[in-house]
Amino acid sequence: MCSISGYFSDEKVPTRIVTDMLKKTEHRGPDAHGLYADGEIQGSREISDLESSEKAKVCLGHSGLSIVSGDEDAIQPFQSCDGSLSLVHNGEIYNSQELRGLLSKDHTIEDKDNGSEILLHLIEEIYDGNLLRTVQSVVKMLNGMYTFAVTDGDEVVIARDPIGIKPIYYVEEDGGVYFCSEQKGLYDIEGEIRRIPPGKILRANKDGISIHQGVRIERPQIDITNFDEALTLYKGALTDAVERMLRGLSVDKVGMIFSGGVDSVLIAKLISDFGWNLRCYCVGKKDSEDVKNAERVANDLGLNLRVIQIDERTVKAILPEVIESIEMNGLLQVEVAVTMYLTAKAASEDGIKVMFTGQGADELFAGYWWYKEVVRKEGFLKLHNKMWEDIDLAYDETFEREDKVTMANSVELRVPYLDRNVVQCAMRISPRLKIKDEGDSTRKWVHRKVAAALGVPHYTAYRGKDMAQSGSGIHGLVKKVAEEYFEGKKVDDVELADKGSNYRYLDEDYGTPEMRAYMQEITKANQCLGG
Repeated sequence: MCSISGYFSDEKVPTRIVTDMLKKTEHRGPDAHGLYADGEIQGSREISDLESSEKAKVCLGHSGLSIVSGDEDAIQPFQSCDGSLSLVHNGEIYNSQELRGLLSKDHTIEDKDNGSEILLHLIEEIYDGNLLRTVQSVVKMLNGMYTFAVTDGDEVVIARDPIGIKPIYYVEEDGGVYFCSEQKGLYDIEGEIRRIPPGKILRANKDGISIHQGVRIERPQIDITNFDEALTLYKGALTDAVERMLRGLSVDKVGMIFSGGVDSVLIAKLISDFGWNLRCYCVGKKDSEDVKNAERVANDLGLNLRVIQIDERTVKAILPEVIESIEMNGLLQVEVAVTMYLTAKAASEDGIKVMFTGQGADELFAGYWWYKEVVRKEGFLKLHNKMWEDIDLAYDETFEREDKVTMANSVELRVPYLDRNVVQCAMRISPRLKIKDEGDSTRKWVHRKVAAALGVPHYTAYRGKDMAQSGSGIHGLVKKVAEEYFEGKKVDDVELADKGSNYRYLDEDYGTPEMRAYMQEITKANQCLGG
C-alpha cells in the first residue's frame, strides 16, 4: 500500500536523500507523502512540497496508496500521543481491530480503522525505553504483511513480516544506514544493497547497525490426520482470511489475478460469494491453455473476466518495464513477472487498487510436481520439511517479485493463502492428506476438495498444475523474440520437467542461452537496473 524509506546517521545529512527515494518509488504510493526529520513531521499530496535544504540525523519518508477507510485523510509518518515515537508502515495488519481492543483508553487514535496508526499505539503502550525489545514484543502479536520503521529520535528500528511478503532493502554507509522499499531508491547510495530478511529486525543507533530476531513462522505439530477434519479446519481458516482481507477496504471493487487454475478460482469464488464487485484478469496468447480455462470457468461461475491477449510485439515492448520493476533480469523471473505485470497494468487502468492472488497454495499443499520426487526418494517427513523450506525461501524468488510488479502499477497485492492462520492450519495437516504417493499427478487433495465443496467446478478443482509462463504462452513468445534478436539462431530449449528439482534454483540453466543473453541485452540497453 505504500513506499517507506529513510536513514539514520551519526552526522546530519540532507533530507532530500529521502525525498529522492520517494520520487523513485512514487508508483507504490501516489496519493500522499510525508517526512519525519529529527522530530518534525510534514505531509503533502506532492513530494515536491517536502523538498528542502534541511539536514537531519534521523529521517523517515512515506508515500501512501489510499485503499483502506480513512486513508484519504491520513498521511504518515504517524506520531505517538506523547510525541516520543514516530512510525512509517508499508502493508496491512489484518488483526489490528482485535489488537486495538487491548489498548488502554489513554490513546488518542484519529482513525480507528487505520492499522498503521493502531500499530504505532501498540508500540507506544509497550515502549519502556528499549525500542528494539518493544518491537520484538509487538511483532509477535501481528497477523499481516508489513515492513515498518519506528524511531524514538535516538535510534531507528525496522521490522519485516515473517513470510517476507513486503520487501525492504538497506545500505550501510559511514556508520549510518539508508533504507527503502525497493532497491532503485538506493542506487545512488554507495555500498552494497542488502535486504532485511523475513522476520528480522534492523536496529540503527550510535553504536552501529545490527540485525536481530523478530518473529518466526511458527512450526506447529502435524496433528490433523483425519481428512474430514482437515477439510473443515482449512475451509474455515481460508474463508476467514479472505473476509479479513476484504474488511475495511474503502475501494468499491477489487481484482483477481486469474489463470483459471484451482488456486485463483477458489479465491475469486470466495470474494464473489462475499458480495464484492470483483473483476478477474487473465494474460496469455490467444487460445493458450490459461485463457481457455479462465474463460470457461469465469463463464460457468458468472465472474467478470478481462483477458489481455499478448503476442511477440507485446512481450518485446514490455520486457524493459518488467525488468526495471522486479529489479532482476533472470529469464525465469522475468517470464513469470510478465503475466502479473500486464495483469496489474490492466487492473490499474480499470481503477482497481487492490488485487488478490492464489500464490502460496502450492507450497502449503504439495502442488509442485517435484514434491512427488521428494516422496519417492525421501518419504513424507522430508516432504513436510521441504515444504517449510520452500515457504521460508519463497520471499526471495516470488513474493518480492510479485509485490514489485503490482506496486509498479499502484496496485496492492493480497495473498490469502499466506495469512498467518491459513499457514498454521495447512502445515498442521499431514502431508499424506496432500499427496498420495510418488505417482500422484494431481496432488493438493485437501485444497482441491475444499475448492469443489465451495462451488469450484470439478474440471477446475482437479485441473493439473501448469507453470504460469507455460500456460500463458509467455515462454514461447520470449524464445521467438530472442531468436529474432540473434538472427534466428535456434538452440534446444531446457524444459523445467527435465531438471527434476525445484525451478527456483534453475534460472542459470532454464531456457536457451539466447533467451538468457537477451535479458542481459535489454538490461544494458535500457539501464533497467540503475545503470
